[in-house]
Amino acid sequence: MTSIRQFKLTDLLRINNVNLDIFTENYGLSFYLHYLARWPECFFVAENSAQRLMGYIMGKIEGKQENYHGHVTALSIAPEFRRIGVSSQLMAL
Repeated sequence: MTSIRQFKLTDLLRINNVNLDIFTENYGLSFYLHYLARWPECFFVAENSAQRLMGYIMGKIEGKQENYHGHVTALSIAPEFRRIGVSSQLMAL
């Protein structure tokens, strides 16, 4: 079972395993902190029933007035949890 929840500060210590793939963009700690502080409503994690981090999505909201739009900055799924629909669940938020 997959559980989706908002990203917490302590999750920063847990995302390294998700980012180990050579095709995954890695950002500095300050980058993640900036997104978490500025757009916490656009930062989520997926966990399995053992509370193991399966992946995360982070984004931001840009624009002014009627021209607001969302931007997905990163969507990363740990290799062992790929191809089971986790990214689709995160994108559906």
